[in-house]
Amino acid sequence: MNTVIEVKDLVKEYGKSRAVDRISFDVKSGEIFTLVGPNGAGKTTTVEILECLRKPTSGRVTILGYEIAKDEAKIKKRIGVVPQEFNAFERLTVLENVKLIADIYGRKGELKSYLELLDLWDVRNKKFKILSGGMKRRVGICMAAVSEPEILFLDEPTTGLDPEARRETWGVIKKLKETGKTVFLTTHYMEEAEKLSDRVAVIVKGKIVAMGAVKEMIEKHGGGYRVFTKVGGKEVEAIFKKYTDSIIKVDGGLCGKFLGKRDAAKVALDLYSRDIEAEIVEPGMEEVFLSLVGRKINERGEFE
Repeated sequence: MNTVIEVKDLVKEYGKSRAVDRISFDVKSGEIFTLVGPNGAGKTTTVEILECLRKPTSGRVTILGYEIAKDEAKIKKRIGVVPQEFNAFERLTVLENVKLIADIYGRKGELKSYLELLDLWDVRNKKFKILSGGMKRRVGICMAAVSEPEILFLDEPTTGLDPEARRETWGVIKKLKETGKTVFLTTHYMEEAEKLSDRVAVIVKGKIVAMGAVKEMIEKHGGGYRVFTKVGGKEVEAIFKKYTDSIIKVDGGLCGKFLGKRDAAKVALDLYSRDIEAEIVEPGMEEVFLSLVGRKINERGEFE
């Protein structure tokens, strides 16, 4: 795949504070690349530099072969942006908002395909102000996509949405990828990064602490599989000890850690054969982040 974004030793300082600290990464054509981390990690600052909205203190950034320092106008014509604090014209309908952007960019084609792709056709004549939060976010993505950009920047696209609306938005983002779009995503939701991304960069305090394909990140940093029981006692502990030395007490029960799924399944079957219920939990990005940083992020994007 072709490289469409290249970032080398990017730094952004505000006075004596360094919001982005010598980060480097690239983004391939057609992939979903995600910067994931807590609030204040430098995600939005980074994406706004890539969108040519902020100037870097130092470092080199190229978008689609253009340098942001010299080719801002050319870059802006070829990217779409949905900012974290997105809003549209409240008194206009969905269709009117989307058409406005299409007209600005000189896109004269049929808008129905975009509205259908993002499941907005049935609400096209509703005013923006009466839509749900999830639907409004979808309109924002449609407005960004209708300019036919080669790269879409989505900054925290599901923040503040309920779980159902969040998952619906994930479906929309997946559809965009299926059309060949490159998507640059920022989020503090580990599950979102895991479900959507081809590659992930974990950013904390302005530094990228790990980066790679989701599956590789989980295998390397996820800490293995876990088997949980709600009951403890010597009998259950003895069963665990046949398979692993890594056992901890959790909420009145036990948890055993295993490097592979096969070993986790063996102990679970052994427990089931003795009428002891067990749950196998596969590692994910939550475990990756906890392993790398030592802390979890709550719903608000703050460290727990």
